[in-house]
This record gives sequence, C-alpha cells and structure tokens, in this order.
Amino acid sequence: MVSLLSRQPWKGLYVVFLVGKAIIRLPWLLMRYSLPSTRPLPEWSLRMSVIRDLVLQLHEYNVATLSNDMASVQADHERFPDRFALAAPADLHLYTGVLRPDAATQPAAVGGLWYPSPPRAGAFADDEKIALHVPGGAFVLAFGQDMHGRDVAGAMARHLGVSHTFVAQYRLSSAGGEDTRFPAALQDILTVYRYVLSLGVRPQNVLLSGDSAGGNLALALLRHLEATEEPLLPRPGGVLLWSPWVRVTASAGAEYAASRRAGTDSMLFSLLQWGTEAYLPGGGKTPVADEQLPYISPLHHPFRTRVPLFIHAGGAEVFYDDVRAFAGQMAAVDGNRVRFAETAIAGHDLIMSYAGLGLEAELEVVMSDARDFLSRAD
Repeated sequence: MVSLLSRQPWKGLYVVFLVGKAIIRLPWLLMRYSLPSTRPLPEWSLRMSVIRDLVLQLHEYNVATLSNDMASVQADHERFPDRFALAAPADLHLYTGVLRPDAATQPAAVGGLWYPSPPRAGAFADDEKIALHVPGGAFVLAFGQDMHGRDVAGAMARHLGVSHTFVAQYRLSSAGGEDTRFPAALQDILTVYRYVLSLGVRPQNVLLSGDSAGGNLALALLRHLEATEEPLLPRPGGVLLWSPWVRVTASAGAEYAASRRAGTDSMLFSLLQWGTEAYLPGGGKTPVADEQLPYISPLHHPFRTRVPLFIHAGGAEVFYDDVRAFAGQMAAVDGNRVRFAETAIAGHDLIMSYAGLGLEAELEVVMSDARDFLSRAD
C-alpha cells in the first residue's frame, strides 16, 4: 500500500485539513446527536456517538498517511524508564512450528510498560496474579501507549486482583518488508510471555489478555502452547480475549463493511484491509498455508485447551457474529472451558474504550463475570 499523503509536505497539509474539519464538524455532531433517536443506537449517550465519529476520522488519517503511531509508543517508553522493560528473544528452540525463524523473520526484542511498577523478580506471593496484555491495532497500529495501558491495567487490578500488568508492543506489519509479516508479531508475543515467566511468577497465576488483533495474537500463542506435545513453556492460568479478530482474510475490508452492524461500530474497514495486506504472508495475494491458517484466522479452527478462555464482544461491533461463533466452536470441543460474554450497547474493544466512552459500569459487569469464571477454574 502506497500513499502520497504519507510523504511531506502532503502529510502536513492533510493534518491541517483534518484538524480544521474536526473543529467545524464537532458542533454539528453535537447538534446531530442531541436526540437519542438520531444516534447510531438510541441507547448510546451523546458522548459515545460523537466519539465514534471522531475515532473514525482519526483512523482515516492513519490509513491515508500510513501512520502507525509507533513513535508515540516509543516516546512513552522513554518517558517512563522506571516502568519500561525490554524482553530479549528467548532461546531459538522455543520458536517451533509456524513460529520457526527463517531468512525473513527472526525473533526480536520486545518493549513494553509495567503497571503500576515492575515486579521484583522472584518475590511473588503464591497467589499473586500478573497480567500480560497484547493491544490491538489491526496488526498495523500501535496501541502500547501509556494512556491505553493505564485503562487496561486499572481494570485488571480493580476487578481481577492483578498486582502487575505488562502491556507489550510487538512489531507492526506496517513497518514494511517481509520481516514484519506473520509470524513476526506472534514470535514477539512468545518472547514477552517467556520474559514474564522468567521473573518467577507461577504460570497458573499469569493471565494472558488481548484485544482485537492483540486477541488474535494471544489466542495464537495459546494454540502454539497447546500444539506442543512436550510443552516447552507452561500454559497461563487463564486467557481473556476482547473483541478478538478471528476472521482475517485477504478481503476483510469489504467483508466487514457489509456487516449489519457497520453503522454502529468505530471500525474503519479500510484499516482492516490495510492490516490484512500488511500482515498476511505474501500480502494476501497467495493462499495462506494450511499450517498457518488456524493461527492467522482461527474462526472454524477450534482446538482443545486446558486453559479457561473468556471471550467478550460488543453487541454493536462488526466482529460480533464471528466472535460469538468462534466462542461456540471452542466451547463445543470436549474438555474446553469457555465463557462468552457480550455487552449489548458496546462497539469494538470494550477493555480499551470503556474509560473514554463512559462505560465503566458495563465493564464492571463483564469483569465480575470474568472473575467468577476464572475463580471456578482454579
């Protein structure tokens, strides 16, 4: 994908245009959505309706200029050196199966931020829980900024009793080149999972969490751990998936644009298309190998797992039908423990958007359900 707007001076001029557009548009949006009957959903607040529109505009900028926001993540890593950690690649023998290094894709160091502070290695209580969260972004946008991590970590601490949360920023496929396509990001998630375990926390006390494309990666890591006959790494105590992207195809943009929920989600379909073209092997121009397909697009590829799996979707998001179907497929596998939860008025990615949209009460209901489910799994 090539864009003239990704280059200066056109990028700068486009930014000026969008800022002016937003300033002019905001009063109109406030008037347009002043009545519940005029909002995408009557149950939505004015705040939710306006923010959805502004988020779509922001993603239009990202796609048009091919801006992945990685610079802001790196800036936050530098701003908070006391909470920053860089996970070195694990031993190469851990990257097996579809994660095998090749001439194009090699394991790399992965950076991230701890919340509220880094744990002291080897000083964990027997029942102390640690969360590893993988943020989304359609494989091409960075969401490892501190402001996003604070919301996720706060929810984990308040509702699930997590003492420390690590939010990792994996390699983005938007960086260009074959070395950032699948399985680069998945290699990174294994790297950071191994790093968390190396601190001495009990594996059963680790909660692996991921939203959107990050949920896809968290699920792929779980599949990888379960696919190893002689486990090279222990499994986590639980996995939480928030609006996971479970149907990743070469025509994802057009497919999701046709969804009956397209008018109530904050998902920009050209962003999904950019993501698939950047992430899929061969840019989506060739069929995905049979070995890789379940890891990339897990819908219709359920697997057996001993790890409790909590899956959430918003009733107003375009991923809803796929996420619910996948949860049902996983639940139908003998021995699996799966809980599917939904929030009727929520759009995409509740765990990342609840604070901005004023959905704290809705998140509390979901987290209470997750806590009860995971506690019964202990």
